[in-house]
Amino acid sequence: MGPRVVAGLVALLLLAACQMPGRAPTCNAQIDWVNFIQIGSTQYVAGQQPASPLQEADLGAVYSHVKFKVSGNVCDPNYHIKDGDAAFLDPGTPIYEVKGQPPAQTLAARFGGSLVLYRAVAPA
Repeated sequence: MGPRVVAGLVALLLLAACQMPGRAPTCNAQIDWVNFIQIGSTQYVAGQQPASPLQEADLGAVYSHVKFKVSGNVCDPNYHIKDGDAAFLDPGTPIYEVKGQPPAQTLAARFGGSLVLYRAVAPA
């Protein structure tokens, strides 16, 4: 083979091995995320909802905002959750206090067109 053909093959192999700019990363692992938000060192998980659905009037002040959505963006099963991470909420989504509930235990956010209650998980 001539030097041009060899150089072309090497360039093709390098391109195939590298991520093209602007393309989504290819995941080799599938992660089934739980609907969570991480605020500081506390993780909150959506779970059992109240008997009557949350209403706008139940929301208190904005407590925080989502900084990063892990679902669809994280492929590493060893990823360490960080402050501001959420499984399915988009960056910028406001996280609210719930009136009558301490924010260390309960928060709320809009998800899928509804208000969802997130409860703090006890550290392992």
